[in-house]
Amino acid sequence: MFGGFADTGFNAAASGAQLSFFEAWYATSAYALQIYFDFSGYSDMAVGLARMMNIRFPLNFDSPYQAANISAFWRRWHITLGAFLRDYVYIPLGGSRHGVVRRVFNGLVAFALCGLWHGPAWHFVLWGIYHGVGLVVCATYRRVPGLGAFFEKVFAKEPNAAWLLTQAYAWFSWLVFFYPVPEALRMARLLFAL
Repeated sequence: MFGGFADTGFNAAASGAQLSFFEAWYATSAYALQIYFDFSGYSDMAVGLARMMNIRFPLNFDSPYQAANISAFWRRWHITLGAFLRDYVYIPLGGSRHGVVRRVFNGLVAFALCGLWHGPAWHFVLWGIYHGVGLVVCATYRRVPGLGAFFEKVFAKEPNAAWLLTQAYAWFSWLVFFYPVPEALRMARLLFAL
């Protein structure tokens, strides 16, 4: 259902149609919901079918669209893939044991591979790096003088601001996931009315 709405909007934008601000967000929101229900749905079916055969699979999605930061989003989204990347890519590269620069590098490599896991295309790799950058920022913004305190005040006054920022970041990433980069940038301009 959501796929039809997303395809209509995304295909129109890809063919050069000028979507309104609301049409662009409608298509992007439909795609964010489509991709969640597709991934979560087939994971839930696998868990259920396995239990019918007395096999226990781990939970793979835990309401990621309720997350209030990108780190929490990734602890809830495709949990088994995140655990695999942590255990077999990030930690063997050194994890967070060799300083900030190495930790950032290790995280970006793990998430670039996460993107590549979705398919052999540059937009998937960029999608992974985009999320890697988000995780780096999420892990380090509090350490930047003034910036951490600023956001803590904003989030204390308006607790939904962290959730909204996280979801906008995650939902925007679906453009890069869906489109090659030039089309993703064209759709981004429509989303932000630029």
